[in-house]
Amino acid sequence: MARARALLIARIVIVLYFVELLVNLTRPNRQPGEGALSIFYKPPPDVAKLMKNFSFGDSISKIMAVPTVVFWLVLAGIAAAVLVQVFAAITKPNDRRAVALTWLTVGCLLLPFGLLSVVVVFEFFPAALACVPGTAFVLLLLRGSVRFARVPLGALLAAFGWGALIVFSLGRVFSNLASATMFDYFSPTASSDPTHLLDNMDRMLMAITVHLSLVNTIGLAGGVALLLALFRYRITDALTGLILGASMGLGYAFVDSLMYIKIYGSLGGILGSTGGFEYWIRQSVGLLGGQVTFGALLGAGLCLAARAQQRRRLLAVAALVTAFGGGTAAEVLSGWLAGQLQHSSGGAVDTLVVSPLLWLLPQLPFVALAVALLVRGMRERGSVLRAALAQEAEAGPAVTAGETSVLGAPALRLWTLVGAWRRHGRATALALYRLQSAQLELAGSRAQEDPPDTAQAEQAVLRANVMTLKGIRAVTA
Repeated sequence: MARARALLIARIVIVLYFVELLVNLTRPNRQPGEGALSIFYKPPPDVAKLMKNFSFGDSISKIMAVPTVVFWLVLAGIAAAVLVQVFAAITKPNDRRAVALTWLTVGCLLLPFGLLSVVVVFEFFPAALACVPGTAFVLLLLRGSVRFARVPLGALLAAFGWGALIVFSLGRVFSNLASATMFDYFSPTASSDPTHLLDNMDRMLMAITVHLSLVNTIGLAGGVALLLALFRYRITDALTGLILGASMGLGYAFVDSLMYIKIYGSLGGILGSTGGFEYWIRQSVGLLGGQVTFGALLGAGLCLAARAQQRRRLLAVAALVTAFGGGTAAEVLSGWLAGQLQHSSGGAVDTLVVSPLLWLLPQLPFVALAVALLVRGMRERGSVLRAALAQEAEAGPAVTAGETSVLGAPALRLWTLVGAWRRHGRATALALYRLQSAQLELAGSRAQEDPPDTAQAEQAVLRANVMTLKGIRAVTA
C-alpha cells in the first residue's frame, strides 16, 4: 500500500512538472533573449554585473540556476527509474529486493527536486544555523506534547524532511516556471499606460501567490498521505495527522525563512525591511503560524478522512480547501491590511507588535481551529489512555491498579516526578521518569492498529522493559 501510494505521488509530481513545462513552452510575448523554456534564460551582462554588486548576488545566481539543473536531473531520474523498473520486471526479485527497487524508483523521481533546498541551506548556511534553535524547539515540542501513543521519531523526522526538501523545492521550482509564464501572459503588448502596467503586475503577483499556495498544498497533502500509509499501524487519531502535518510545515518554514532573511537582509534599504525583522517574524513570534498551522490542519483533516467510515471525500476536500485558502488568504490579507492602515515599517513598537500582528491576524482563525483540534484530540486520547492502562493493569504486574490513576493524569505524573526529585534526588526522579515513559509506551501499543501477531510480540518486549526498570528501581530503593 505505502509503496503503491509513493509511486503514485511521484508520478503525479512528474506529470504536473511536465504540465508546467508545456504551459511555459507555449507562452506568448516572450521577452528578448528568452529561450523556448524560461529556465534557460540568461540575464544580459549588465544585469549579471549588477547582481554581483550585492552581497548575496552570487548566491542568488546559483539558486536561480538550480531549476535548469533540476530539469536535466528530472529527465535523468525518469530514465533511471525506467531502467530500475525494467530490471525488476526482468529479474523478478524477491519481496525484500522488490521493496528496495520500488523506493529507489521513487527516489529517482523525487529527489532531483530537493536539490534546490540543499543549495539554499548551504548558500545561506549562517542563517540556517541561526534558525536551528527555534526549529529544533518546535520539533521537540511536537514530539513531547503527547506522551501517550506518540508519533514515532522516524515519522516526525521524515515529515520534517519532506517539508524541507520536497514541498519547498516543488513550490519554488514550479513557481519559477509559472512566474515567467504569467509575466509573458500579463505583460502588455499594445498599451504602455502606467496604470495598466500596475494593474497587470498586481494580477500577476496575485496569480503567483495563488499558484505557490496551491503547489505547497499539493506537496503537503502528498507527504501526509504517504506518511499515513507508511505508519498506518501507528495512527491513533486525528492528533497523529496534526503533528505530522505541523512537522512538515515546520520543515518548509525552515528553508523558506532562509530566503526571506537573506533577501531582506541584503535589500532592506530598498524593500523597507531587514533580515533581523524577518527572523523575528518567521523564526520567533510567528514560528507556529504560517505553514506550520496550515500543515497541521491539513494533516488532521486527511487523517480524519482516512479513518472515517463515511464522507471521506468531503473531509479530504475540506482539509485541502482550508490549507489552500488559508495559506493564500494569509499572504494576501496581511499586505492588504498594511495598505489599508497605511502602515509603514520602522520603530520598536512596529517591529515588536504592529507588523507581527498584521502578519498573524489573518491566520488567527486557523490557529484557533488548530488549537481546538489539538485540545480535543488530547482529551480523547486521555480517555483512550485510561482504558488502555486499565487493560494492562488486568493483564499483569507491569502496570498496577494504583499506578493507573497517576499515569492517566499528566498533572499527577509531573507532581510525582517533582516529589521524587525533592525527596530522593535527581537520579531517582530520572529513573521514575524512565519507568513512566516505558509504561506509557506499553499502554500506547494497545491503542495502535498493529496486526495481532506484531502487537503481541511488541507488547511482550515493552512489558519486559517495564519489569526490568521496576527491578532496577526496587534494588535502588
